[in-house]
Amino acid sequence: MTEIEVPWPEPDWQPATQPPYYTGKNPAYQYSVWEHSAPLFQMIGVLALSVQPVAQRLRLHVERSWDGLDELDVALFQLKGFSFAISKHDGNPVGVSYVWLTQPHEQADMALDTLLEVVGIGEDAVAFRGDAHDDPAERTAAAQDAGSLDEVTHVTLPTSLWARFRRAIGRTR
Repeated sequence: MTEIEVPWPEPDWQPATQPPYYTGKNPAYQYSVWEHSAPLFQMIGVLALSVQPVAQRLRLHVERSWDGLDELDVALFQLKGFSFAISKHDGNPVGVSYVWLTQPHEQADMALDTLLEVVGIGEDAVAFRGDAHDDPAERTAAAQDAGSLDEVTHVTLPTSLWARFRRAIGRTR
């Protein structure tokens, strides 16, 4: 059988993983498994510790991946009926990791509590519950539209979990 030769890349093609995507001459754009899957995940909280101690406790393998932001460490696992991912981008503050459900679930708080219990850490390890990417200003506006801050939960107050999260990652405003 004759060996088929594939030509080398064109000299002006950038690496397929290199941003800015779709702006170079390379017709291919490569994305990671993380980048492909993560948009479907439900963020349920942020821990004030890195991925490694959690992975070590549960004897998980930490994978190295990347996305449009930068490289990251991630571990995906199942625990007591919940499917988790825990991640930390290189560009995120040191000592902070994001906790996700890979299959969205209505009992996100229960899932995070389950993780804390099995890992053997307390609520003090939680920098934030919920989705850290939600805009707290939208929730405040929704509360004002409703007529009372009591009518909408998760409003950003100086003692809120959102403020606690900002302090945990070193952003006080």
